[in-house]
Amino acid sequence: MKKKTKVRLPFTVKPKKKYPFPVPIPPCSVVSVRRGVGKPWASKAGRVFRVGYYSKMDGLDCNWLVDETGSYDQTIDHEDLNKFFEIRSVAKERSLYGRGRPQFSPME
Repeated sequence: MKKKTKVRLPFTVKPKKKYPFPVPIPPCSVVSVRRGVGKPWASKAGRVFRVGYYSKMDGLDCNWLVDETGSYDQTIDHEDLNKFFEIRSVAKERSLYGRGRPQFSPME
């Protein structure tokens, strides 16, 4: 007799607000800091990041930002991503957690 396996779902809630990008935003998408934004990102205007792979412990609302060197730099949620960043390109990556994918290489 087979045991039923329980489906593991990541801890996340469906966003109530509509965003101009798919939620969750696919990993490897390119975003840049908007010009003229508020205090936490004002000094980094124009800096380019890639969206990293999600973590099962953090959930799908915690976006990891990958800097130019290919290392995971900081996290941000979808609301702040919409507020402080502009989307340059949305990737077609299907693996949200990066299983079997190589690490990020430095940007050219």
